[in-house]
Amino acid sequence: MTAVTHPRTRSFDLSLLRGGRAYLWLAGISLILAVASLHWPSTPSYDPWSWLIWGREIHNWITGSGPPPNQALHIAGGSSWKPLPVIFTTVFAFAGSAQPNLWLVVARAGAVLTVLVSAKLAMRITWNLVSRDGDNAGWSGTWFDRFVAAAPVAFAGAAALVCTAFTPSYPLNMLVGYSEGVMTAAFLIACERAWDGHHRQAFVLGIIPCLDRPEVWPVWGLYGLWLMWRDRDARMLVIGLAILMLACWLIPQKLGGGSVSGLVNHPLQNHSKTSAVFASFPFWSELAYKLWPLVLERLEIASLIMIFTTAFLVIRTRRGGASWLDALRRHRAAVAAAIAGGFGFIWWLGISAETQEGFAGNPRYAVIGVMLVCISGAAAYGWACTGLARLAGTGLRRLSQRRPDTRMLTASWKARVTATTALMVLIFLFVPNWFAHRMPSIASIRDEARYEAQLREGMAYLIDDYGGPQKVVQCGSMMANNLQLTMLAWYIDEPIYYVKALPVYAKDQTVLSGIGPNIILQDGDNSDTIGDQGPTAVQVQSWEQAWQHKNGSAYKIIVKRPVTLYADCSVYNPNPDKKS
Repeated sequence: MTAVTHPRTRSFDLSLLRGGRAYLWLAGISLILAVASLHWPSTPSYDPWSWLIWGREIHNWITGSGPPPNQALHIAGGSSWKPLPVIFTTVFAFAGSAQPNLWLVVARAGAVLTVLVSAKLAMRITWNLVSRDGDNAGWSGTWFDRFVAAAPVAFAGAAALVCTAFTPSYPLNMLVGYSEGVMTAAFLIACERAWDGHHRQAFVLGIIPCLDRPEVWPVWGLYGLWLMWRDRDARMLVIGLAILMLACWLIPQKLGGGSVSGLVNHPLQNHSKTSAVFASFPFWSELAYKLWPLVLERLEIASLIMIFTTAFLVIRTRRGGASWLDALRRHRAAVAAAIAGGFGFIWWLGISAETQEGFAGNPRYAVIGVMLVCISGAAAYGWACTGLARLAGTGLRRLSQRRPDTRMLTASWKARVTATTALMVLIFLFVPNWFAHRMPSIASIRDEARYEAQLREGMAYLIDDYGGPQKVVQCGSMMANNLQLTMLAWYIDEPIYYVKALPVYAKDQTVLSGIGPNIILQDGDNSDTIGDQGPTAVQVQSWEQAWQHKNGSAYKIIVKRPVTLYADCSVYNPNPDKKS
């Protein structure tokens, strides 16, 4: 959709908000910021390490390098299979040890691009909305007139920027290499390409989010069916991309020893104990306590108001004699904002329904919905600036007609927009202020990212200090905390299933049966409390003492905080899954 060519707005055209060239600039800025972010302590997290291992295994299979067990793809263990990140990590595997940082650059660039595109869409929708509310005095003239005219648009962009960039859990998840940023950026760009009428481009871009989350498949599939009906020449494109997308999901799962059921099978024991799946009513717990707090309430309410206002306007226009299609076209910008908000809330309902069926319900699954609700709510705030100014002008004119002595109260459009924009900014900043605690601070994001990076640095140091990956593997069986399995597997260049997880509960005594593992890499503090993902160092030490008592062995302990290495090669305990 092109910008509204209202005769009173031709002198003030935000052309940078339209066209594909803007995405090149935004992508370039995102890459620069992502590369610069590597100066912060950086590491991938659990799922990204899985993708890095699978990318390296595919690389080894293609090139025939590495020991025989690593010349094949092993899906077992680790996270869920996702084609999108593995495509990148396979290419980056040719760079050797730089592979993790290269993926971090892509993941972080996608996250930044998602934020910038969200702000861009909020500004563009707002521009189309407010350009219909102005008058000659407000939309042309001096630089100050133009500044006042642009203020609601800039306000909407700033609101979307802040809301999306500081979504709870989003910054940290993107810093440690999750793929939702890349996926959502492609999804939003595809939406705008469709809005502009470039449906083939939109469908091609749509395969990117489909390679990351199966929840996008129904939307993409219905869009493809509509495109084939509308454009017969696009049939081969739609069918070919659909086959390619399914092949990327299914063939590697088959070759890697996984199963198609792995796409929908998420055992409860693999979930975090804080997951809503363990609640008495998972659907409501996920929606009310996990997803709804991801967006500032003031934007969620604004988005709901936008949806109902748009419905009212369209219905009123339809009753005025216009067809439904003409009514929708007459309010295209408002309809776009309402659809964005409505789809965002529906996405949340879908994630909540999945949680009810036993899926993890991780908040990062809801990122697409979060961004769309933020865009819709921010556009609603921007539109309110000129909408209130127009209502104020109508009210003042009626008052001056009834009481001639109040004509001096009739303010210009410029003054009214300035006042209403300032009012909406104050409302956004301070009403209701008690929800602001949802947004993470830069300091908290930095501290959590630093701890994650220290785990990586400590593990790499201990493996190197012990004699390198080969010596560690030759020692025998090994265990690590659940969230560090994939990191350890990457550093020792072994399939993920080779590393066993330490028990989650201290009361689980099965770990004491038989001979203890030869290698234990334990992260965490020395407290007596037990975390969600494994035992503390104190508990591991108690098990280590039990193993010593049982077989007479003695562990060598090396500490590089926050990681501790327990090693004993005197009594060899071979890993039953090790293949030579």
